[in-house]
Amino acid sequence: MKALSGLKLSDLQPSQFWISEGKLEDVRAWFDPEDLSNFEPIPVKMLDGRPVMTDGHTRAAAAVMAGLESVPLCAEEDELDWELYRACVEECAKRGVMSPVQLAARVIPEEEYRVKWDGWCDELHESIAGAGLTVRRYTRAEIPDVLAFERALRDEEDGWGWEIDEAYEKSVRESFNDARFTNSLSYLAYRRGRVIGRIDAALIPSHFDGSVKAYLDWICVLKSCRHRGAAQKLMAALREELARRGVDTLIALTASNEEAQRFYKSVPDSLMRDTGIWIDIK
Repeated sequence: MKALSGLKLSDLQPSQFWISEGKLEDVRAWFDPEDLSNFEPIPVKMLDGRPVMTDGHTRAAAAVMAGLESVPLCAEEDELDWELYRACVEECAKRGVMSPVQLAARVIPEEEYRVKWDGWCDELHESIAGAGLTVRRYTRAEIPDVLAFERALRDEEDGWGWEIDEAYEKSVRESFNDARFTNSLSYLAYRRGRVIGRIDAALIPSHFDGSVKAYLDWICVLKSCRHRGAAQKLMAALREELARRGVDTLIALTASNEEAQRFYKSVPDSLMRDTGIWIDIK
């Protein structure tokens, strides 16, 4: 691969095959082809032997229209869903979009863009999310996979509040031999041989009314794998098992972040009520 500084716009493979007229006008409002000091570099990733643009398609199209042969580039550092990008690149090839030169000729009105590009992306997300995604019960045998998942969580996001160290691993392993965990239920979402999400709950038998409810302790999916159906499949697997056991109520504390709250609000047959309180037992 050429050094990024040696790549021209014509060398770059788009991963998008339509350009929004509205977004293009927004770029043109600030774009000065004679002064690229405020031009945000276009991220590029070497994928299957080709330098692929992971973002910045509208800026690239504007540069082509302005007669430029090159613009600032940078290496893509994020670990994105490359299966998704491969599918996008393949579709670009089918449509003859092999560089920003062809992309510049595919500018469409905003409403049409939402249907032809955003709609196509939504369908692609749904098809990839369902492909190869399996959910299975978390047992002692899956501990190494779960530890790898927990470390991946921390690589992608900060602020989890506890370390994945020897003490943590010891506690997890011992929990599978501890009778107190008999009422624990945990499921894992696997995709391409690795854990990308997990859900944990506990049964709560109560003499108050002779019922057995369940408490949802934890549900999480890797940031890079979210919004593709994994959380929904985990929830469905848990609910199916709870129904089989005669449990009719699952209680959860909603996390404070907006992303988690959006998920809980989307869960069928759910209602937010009461207030959660954490009481430390000293």
